[in-house]
Amino acid sequence: MRRTLALGVGLLGLAGMALPAYAADLGRPVYKAPVAAPLPFTWTGCYVGANAGWIGTHDKFLLTPTGNYLNPAGALAPPNAAGTGLLVGDAINVTDAFTGNDSGFTGGGQVGCNYQAGWFVFGAEADINGTSQDTTFTRAFAPFPSVSPGFTIGSQTESVNQKLDFYSTVRGRAGVAFDRFYVYGTAGVVIADEKSATNVSFLPAGALPVFDTSVHVGSRSTTRTAPVFGGGLEYAFTNNWTMKAEYLHFDLQSLVYNSPLISPAGVAPGYSWGTRVKESNDVVRLGVNYKFDWGTPLR
Repeated sequence: MRRTLALGVGLLGLAGMALPAYAADLGRPVYKAPVAAPLPFTWTGCYVGANAGWIGTHDKFLLTPTGNYLNPAGALAPPNAAGTGLLVGDAINVTDAFTGNDSGFTGGGQVGCNYQAGWFVFGAEADINGTSQDTTFTRAFAPFPSVSPGFTIGSQTESVNQKLDFYSTVRGRAGVAFDRFYVYGTAGVVIADEKSATNVSFLPAGALPVFDTSVHVGSRSTTRTAPVFGGGLEYAFTNNWTMKAEYLHFDLQSLVYNSPLISPAGVAPGYSWGTRVKESNDVVRLGVNYKFDWGTPLR
């Protein structure tokens, strides 16, 4: 009986010592391992993407007689076998300066790289784009008297086809980033494939017609380079995908070519019609880019 009592007292003593320690443990705060904060988004990296939008063109045309038409005038109205030219007044009257507007679709792809330092972001981009621009501007004029008494300038029809198959730009970009928004300006060089073709034709009118049934046809295709500038806004909707809205403007230098006389037969070679075209373009487009990771983990 004494042994049992002593054992019970001992167990109670141990329990009394353990209970305060257990109660103390319940009051202590529980700490978890710290979780690393996600890194902020960065525009640093290279990307590839596609774009599509609208391109508008404003053209200035100048069509004027040239070649043998500028020779001194003779007794016979040009074109003729002697190769004599126009009276100055007639040359001025058939010279035509006009403007034309065209618009169409543009689309292509781009590649580029950015580097971000604080809020400042700068980089470079190159793209290549096709367009649907292919327009013919046509004008017609009724017969009217020549400055030489008794002569008449026949009815005139002229048409100029203007086409831009593709353009490519290489540009720098620089701007300010507000987290996932990037506002930038851009400037560089555009390379454009420009094509133009002209037809100037006359019908006879009266007994002594000038330009009697003459037809002039010519064309030129060339690759042009010019400055390009613009700006845009880009937004990163994930760490790797961004979308942008962009505006670009470029003016192509004057394109000049001659359209030789192809009929009638039996006249002196060298009669021709000159064409001068100056083209300016505005591009508004949307694009999407995939940005490759460059030392920044996904979150």
